[in-house]
Amino acid sequence: MPVRLIAALTAVAFTSAACTTDAVAASRPDTRARVVELVNIARSHARRCGSERFAPAPALNVSTKLNDAAAGHARDMLKKKYFDHRGSDGSQPKDRVLRAGYKSRLTGENIALGPESPEEVVDGWLDSPGHCANIMDPRFQDIGVAVASGKKRGQIYWVQNFGAPAPAGNH
Repeated sequence: MPVRLIAALTAVAFTSAACTTDAVAASRPDTRARVVELVNIARSHARRCGSERFAPAPALNVSTKLNDAAAGHARDMLKKKYFDHRGSDGSQPKDRVLRAGYKSRLTGENIALGPESPEEVVDGWLDSPGHCANIMDPRFQDIGVAVASGKKRGQIYWVQNFGAPAPAGNH
């Protein structure tokens, strides 16, 4: 796995009670669909993520609200040239997911900088214990994906949000 990919991958999970022209690949439906397909293929098989073992998990459903949260963060990182789970406004993934209208009991986020295809980014996430654990976590039911690309090679920001909806009474 390329060193730049390893250095650029990061994952986080939380429990919780304006598009630019540079965002060329931002959320192209075929790109998002391919990432979701690859994630659901991975979830359909038992897997080891570092020292943690995961049984097969149910397929994730696409959430437009999680897509929106992911797209906003990907565009923000591209526009403001940073790479972090903390948004430029100080927000955390759970804050952005809620702001997009997704009411969750659990959220997770994987981000990557540099991979040039859905296959490369998902392979990188699966090779990283924290990212892999987010992908395989059976508590997650929904997924949102976005990509924002700049003009320079390697300036490709990927964001993957995961969610478990809050119980109906907590909306």
